[in-house]
Order: sequence, then C-alpha cells, then structure tokens
Amino acid sequence: MRKKDYKAIISLLVIITAVWYVFYDLYPSEITDLSTQSKEFSTLRAFEHVKNIGNEPHYIGSDSHNSKRNYIVNELEKMDLQVQTQQGFVLSKKGVLTAPENIITRLEATDSSPNSKALLLLSHYDSAVHSSPGASDAASGVAAILEAVRAFKASKPSFQNDIIILFSDGEEVGLSGAELFAKEHPWINEVGLVLNFESRGSGGPSNMIVETNYGNSKLIELFGESQGHHPLANSLMYSVYKLLPNDTDSTVFREIADVPSFFYAFIDDHFDYHTALDTPSRLDKGSLAHQGDYLMSSLEGFSNTDLSNLTSQQDQVYFTVTGLGLFHYPFSGVWFIYAVAFAIFIFILIYGLKTKSLTRKEIFLGFVPWLLSLLLSGLLIYFAWPLLLQIYPEYSSILQGFPYNGHDYIVVFVAFTLFLVFSIYQFFDHRLNPKNAMIAPLITWFIVLFLLNIFLKGAAFFIIPLFFTLFAFFLMVRFQVPSYLFLLILILPSLSIIAPFIQFFPVGLGLKTGVVSAVFTVLLFGNLLPIFGYFSIKKGVATLALLVAIGFFIKAHLSSGFDVTQPRPNSLVYALDSSTDTAHWFTYDDELDSWTSPYFKEAKDLTASLDYQSKYSSAYTKSSIADLKAIPSSQIQVDTLEPSSFRFKKFRIQLDYQRNINRIVVSEATKANFESFTVNGVTADFYDANDEGSSHIHTNRFQKNIIDYYVVNQVPLSFEFEVDKTQPVEFTFKEISFDLLSHPLFSVKERPEDKIPKPFIVNDAIITHQSLNL
Repeated sequence: MRKKDYKAIISLLVIITAVWYVFYDLYPSEITDLSTQSKEFSTLRAFEHVKNIGNEPHYIGSDSHNSKRNYIVNELEKMDLQVQTQQGFVLSKKGVLTAPENIITRLEATDSSPNSKALLLLSHYDSAVHSSPGASDAASGVAAILEAVRAFKASKPSFQNDIIILFSDGEEVGLSGAELFAKEHPWINEVGLVLNFESRGSGGPSNMIVETNYGNSKLIELFGESQGHHPLANSLMYSVYKLLPNDTDSTVFREIADVPSFFYAFIDDHFDYHTALDTPSRLDKGSLAHQGDYLMSSLEGFSNTDLSNLTSQQDQVYFTVTGLGLFHYPFSGVWFIYAVAFAIFIFILIYGLKTKSLTRKEIFLGFVPWLLSLLLSGLLIYFAWPLLLQIYPEYSSILQGFPYNGHDYIVVFVAFTLFLVFSIYQFFDHRLNPKNAMIAPLITWFIVLFLLNIFLKGAAFFIIPLFFTLFAFFLMVRFQVPSYLFLLILILPSLSIIAPFIQFFPVGLGLKTGVVSAVFTVLLFGNLLPIFGYFSIKKGVATLALLVAIGFFIKAHLSSGFDVTQPRPNSLVYALDSSTDTAHWFTYDDELDSWTSPYFKEAKDLTASLDYQSKYSSAYTKSSIADLKAIPSSQIQVDTLEPSSFRFKKFRIQLDYQRNINRIVVSEATKANFESFTVNGVTADFYDANDEGSSHIHTNRFQKNIIDYYVVNQVPLSFEFEVDKTQPVEFTFKEISFDLLSHPLFSVKERPEDKIPKPFIVNDAIITHQSLNL
C-alpha cells in the first residue's frame, strides 16, 4: 500500500469520526439518575413524571385527562406552590370548540425590579385524540418543567423576574388552552417571554425555534447568554418555520398577546408521533435530558434578565457549531459577507490562473463530474421514495411519511449518493486536478447563497464554512502538495454545520424529502474536495459506499414488515345515518389486514373527502354495509328567537345527548354566511368586514364545517345564529364516540399486538348522522 493510500485512509477515518461526534454531541448522552443532587436536574426524576402522565391516552374530555390534571396539581402543591386552574369555552376561528382547563402557578421573584416582566414556562398536558398516551408529546415537556422548577427552588435562588408556569390544555385539538390564557387570564399582561417545550417524535435533539412578531435580534442575543451545554438552533429552521403553516401554543401567544417565545422541540422517531407508541418506554431519555439542559440554563439566566423589551426591528442569522455553541450576525450583513467571500474567490481564481496553477480547460472540465453528481443523485433519490412505496405499499399506512426503518433509508440515500459521486470523480481522476475541480462546487455554492440571500436569508450562514473551504482552496492553489493536516482542520466547520441537515429534513418532513439529503450530501462533498480530491482510494470508497447502501437496504427490507415492535396502523369506523336508516363500516386504509378485512367482505372503494379535520387530509378509502344498531342520536331542540333586524331570522339549536359523546362536527351545506354566531356562550370572532378577501369559518365561508366540538364533561352543544331570512340553512350533525371496541352492542375484538390505531383521523369510533333544515 502506498504512503498516500495510508493518508487517505487516515483522513477518511478522521472524517467518519468527526461526523459521528457531530451527531453524538447534538444532545446530552449523560442521563442523570435519581441520586442526583436536589438542586440539579435529574433526567430519571423527570422520567418518573413521564411514566405517571404518559402511561395512557388522556385527551381532552377523557376520564384519564382529569386524573393527569390532578397528578400535576398535586406535584406542584408538593413544592408549596399555590395552584389555580382556569376553565372556559374557547371557539377558534377554525370553528374548534372545547372547554380546556389550564393549570397555572407562579414563583414570586425574590428581588423584583420595577417594571420587570415574568418568564412563562409552558407545555401542554393533554394527549392527542384518541389513542396516544402522549409520553413525548407532551408529558416530556410537563415533566421537564416540574423537575426543573423543583431543582431551581431547591437551589434557593435569588431572582428578579416572576416565573409563571402554565400547563395548557386542549393544545392537540386547536391550541385552546393557550388561547384561553392569552385572551382572558390577567397574568398575560405581565408576561415578557414564553419558553414552550414540545415534541414531534419520541427522540433526537431538541431544536430551538423563535416565535416573534418582530425581528429576532434581541431574542437571539438573549438565547446566546443562556444556551445550555448542547444548543441546537439555526436561522434556516426559523425561516422555514415562518413559511410553513405551523401552529403551536407559542403561535397563540405571539398572535394574540404579542409575546415572543423560545420553542423547544425534538422531532426524531417521527413514526411514534401521535400514535399509541408514544409511551414512556419509547421516549429517548437523552431528549428529555436536552429539554432539562435548556430549562436549567434558561431559569438561571432569564429569571435575572430584563424581559420588558425584547422587540427588535432587525433579524439575526444564527447557527450552532459542535462544541462551540451559538454564533450570530445581523441580516443586514449577509451581502457584505457574501461580497467578501466572493472577492476572495475571485482573487484566488485570478492568482491561480496567473501562476498557471489553475487551467481554464480543467476548470470547465470540472463542471462535468460536479453537475453529473448533482443531477444524477438528485433525480435518483427524488424518485426513490415513490419507487419504495410501489415496492412496499404498506409504508403508506404510516401517515407521517417516515416508516419504522426510515433511518436505514436515509443511510441508503446518503451512501448511494456517495457511491455515485466518488465513482464519477474516480472516472475523471487522471484528467482533472483537484484544485481545478474546486471551481464548480464553489461557483454552485455562490449561486445557491445568492438565491438564499434573496429568498431565504436565514440560510445565509452556509457561507461561514465556505470561508474555510476557500482558505483550503488557496492552499491547494498556492502549494503543489498542501498539508493534509491543515486541509482536514479546514473542512471540520463544513462537517459540523452542514452534516446535521442531511438527516434533519427527512426525519422531520418524511422520506419524500430524501432528495434534500442527497443534495446536501453532494454540496458537502464539494466542501470536502480539498481532501477527497486527493484521495487515491476513490474507487475503494465508492465500493464501500455501495456496500453500505446495499447492506442498509437489505436491513431495511428485512424490517419492512410489521410486528409487535413495529405495529401496523389501521382504522375502523361505524357510521349510522338516522335520516336514511343505513349503517356502514368505513376505513382509511389502502390495504385491509386480518383485523379489518372481516368488516369489508363486500367493500366499495371510496375517494370522497371528509368533513373531519385531518393533519394529512386523509379520507375514507373503503366502505361496506353494516347491520343497524340501536345507537341513539341526540334530541335536537330548535327555538326561534327575535332577530336584530327584519332582514334576518334567528335560531337557537341545542343537542341533548342520548349517549356519551366525545366529539361533534356540525356542517352547513349551503355555506350561508352568518350575521352573528354564538356557541355555548362564546361569540365567534369575525374578520374585519372591510377585508373582502379574508375567509372565516362563519362568514366569507370556505368550508362546510362550522363547529368542531370536543366535548368536556358531556356539556350540551348549544348555538345561536342569525342569517338572511331568505337564506335556507342545511345542518348535518355528526356525533362521535371513541367506544367502538368497548360498546356492548358491538363485538369488535381488541387489536392484536402487531397493530395500532391509525393516528390523525377519527378512528375506533361510532358516528351517528342526522340532518336539520331551516
């Protein structure tokens, strides 16, 4: 073996080790146990709370929901805190109605300063409807706050800002508890900053995202002062988050109360999100420890920081680097930094051409392998996921788009991309000097960064590792044989800043974004060309990458089926239409299994959309005729009221339940616009009448649904409305109960252990339909 082969192998091992450490250091590996000092955060003490809260479904309106609330109240009272609850009906602009019951307490400042603002710690305690125990989402957030507050109090601190603790209710059905607090609680005017703890999976590092109506400059500076030991935040996620229709409790505080937030959430193992698998045993304790790390740093810092004026007109570009923490600079500086980097590039290019270290012919030739690498990897990985769905149609039953073996496929995508890139560059090895090959990826980066500076300025920080790559490029041009050691050091920032994005996008958004991983892999390869370009073992690395891709594909194939540890999501619904005296079984599943197939022996395929809210717009796929069961519908009481004008007619409608109901969906077929609308004492918020382009659930209507009521304590649904007296109204009432598997009139067996209820839909439900025309 030649000496340069040894250098290449050692460099490859260093790069692999560096990548491993980048991911290893994203969040804590140490899990503090029950013997941890009382004034320190103990992950296992927090986990005890997770086990007590997240051990069973406790969605709003369920019996277990009340017991979890009592548990949390008791734990707060053990800390000698005065606890209050806040309950009331909330009607969102999307028509979601429920009566959340928030849990609220506060720690009074020991050294209160004039005009100081309070720090609010926030997490929701309800689980997703109807089968998720919610251990990660968001018992982990509740548990982290309980343990952090206990440790903070035990340290007997001196602090100047009050600390309000809010465990909100009804987050999963429409952010209702946060809206109730933001609109009606007197303490809202005292809040200066919210720290919201959430999850969108059961593991992985926790990302910090900012919620603000203004620039983020002061908030990022504040976060930098109390960022913890493993900060993970970047302005790309911030910019993308603002473009997407993401709603959290933090959104409510920003929109209604103009209060900014730091929103902390972990998103890995996305397949557990909102499912029956969101149990304590599947929660990554490292993720819980990461939330605790953020909390302890924040409590120490933010409780003694002026929170009264966090508004700013300026945004910051920010990012974190492994082992070094947060870096940030103003948006206003991105073009200057870009210009400096581009000037350095032009200088090196001219210098190289003048000294004949670079040649025009090879520079142009360098675009061939580079563009081939980008196009081939991008296209192949783009079509890989649709192809996988054809080979493994069962993956479509996991609505999150990230199957149980999703991490294996990320490795396949990345390894196959590396196989393509190394193979292509190996083909050009004897015709293309690495220094000339550098021009194509550098120009590509400058084009990408130019576009990002215009359309997605939060991603401008990718120019920082480019500076180090430019320095490496200069060494390549200046010296005939540049030092491998220096080149290795100069590529480390690229590994630290870019490598995590290869995994983040498919984990958070599903394997349909695997093409993003491929593109990031090629772009990172371009930054590593100062090392890879001199590799004498390109063919060997390509072969190794191909073997890794094949190996992990085989691993993914062997784990592609469903079993007890990877159960199949499925669905079954019984619907009774009282107006036609007909009943049907429905499912959302594309493929029937042993549990659902007995109900669909003569199935009819369906394509119609539904009136129920669904995160992924799921609709029934199959139906079959069912036996009529004596399931009573509510008695509908209609009262005619005095209208506000002779031009209108006014009614009151009340539903008196004849069975236990969990949810009621009321729709109106004509899409009549209401002059006034009040439900259970809450008046609908109407948009500004002058804004003709705005749409609303009750006026300028865009959908048939007008009420989506998550029933609490079996309180009847009662609503009043006014409408043009010539306007007919056609109501449909769908009453839903989640007792299909336990109702005495049915003999639906419990699911086998290798199956779970499909999330994000109305499932395991008995639904009755009835109509009313006025």
